[in-house]
Amino acid sequence: MLKETVVLEKNFENDIKQEIKRISDDIGIKVKLTDRLDKILLDYLTVRFKLIDLKYRNIKFNPDFLSDLNNHPQKKEIEFISQIAKKGGNLNVFQSKRLLQTGFHDHLISEWNIYHFHLSLKIDKKSKFVKQVDTLLFAYIDDKQIIFLGTDNHTEGIFADTKWIEVLHDHFPKVIEEYKDDTIKEISPKINSEERQMLWNKGYTLGMTKVRDVVYHNPGIGRATSGHSSTVVSTEISIFRWIYKINEQIDDCANELCEYLKVDTENAKFKVKFNDNLEIVELTSGIKILDFPQILIDKEELINK
Repeated sequence: MLKETVVLEKNFENDIKQEIKRISDDIGIKVKLTDRLDKILLDYLTVRFKLIDLKYRNIKFNPDFLSDLNNHPQKKEIEFISQIAKKGGNLNVFQSKRLLQTGFHDHLISEWNIYHFHLSLKIDKKSKFVKQVDTLLFAYIDDKQIIFLGTDNHTEGIFADTKWIEVLHDHFPKVIEEYKDDTIKEISPKINSEERQMLWNKGYTLGMTKVRDVVYHNPGIGRATSGHSSTVVSTEISIFRWIYKINEQIDDCANELCEYLKVDTENAKFKVKFNDNLEIVELTSGIKILDFPQILIDKEELINK
């Protein structure tokens, strides 16, 4: 006798759309729920990738930059930004006012996790970002630390200048040590900063950078020809695969899962929520099932739980 097919209430794609809309409204990203999920998700991840999370990190300075700081004409702005960083505060207001635009891609972040801040303390009432000025402060940022590298003017090729990576190589080698490639000694063709910027603008990613006599794989992985960060594109693909897999798993073990959760199949409601991470929740029981990218255990294991 065939077992009756149980159809549980869930619509993960719509859930993700609604959650992105909720979060985007708070951030200031424009989202149309009538758009396809792949566009909504890619646009959201693109902006999210550029945002600096508000969290405590170790703050470090390029020693050469620090030794000249007292004589810097914008010492006040630099110290103000560094104090915000020490407190785990909001550094995003010092980024480009185009930060929330889904079509704006910051190649230096995509390639090298290096951000730039406008050295101004005046907030533009319309954009809510600081006034966009020519003098920029560059910083390497990861989950654990912020390293202030130095300042320069907004000129052609400045975002693709290897001098920022040279600071890491010379003074903070452990930060980029894992990206070092001892098997490659040279990169071809040899290009200057303007040429590198031009290639980035045309949709090329180089993958590796030579600094002094060492070749490094770019820690930010790079970008797709569309301009999107490779990390963003990879994350989007992973989320779609995850949704498909979880949908399939829940359908396959609907009875067993509901029995485990002590919820009737008619009342079970599964939903995707965004908290610190994507998560699957069963609403009737209030139980979180799993976080992205986890998947369910096998049906046999679930039966024996």
